[in-house]
Amino acid sequence: MIAAHIRIASLTSTCGLDESELRDLIHAQATPAAAVEHIRIRAGPHGVDILAFLDSDDPKEAAEALHHLVDKAIASTPLLRTWRII
Repeated sequence: MIAAHIRIASLTSTCGLDESELRDLIHAQATPAAAVEHIRIRAGPHGVDILAFLDSDDPKEAAEALHHLVDKAIASTPLLRTWRII
């Protein structure tokens, strides 16, 4: 199992986001092929950190899978329209 990390932030400072809701949105994008085991979300002053544990032996592959999931969640969720991976 490999841990992958990514950070997202809103382009507007007034956009709040519930951590459990974001976790659920990312999980909804995951297919069995993504091999996501766990997702942890932590909101901070400069964005939201997303830590995912994926069933993989390759750190680069795990990071790319998380990036893809987060991209899909942002693109398909109106609530996340102003959010970007940083």
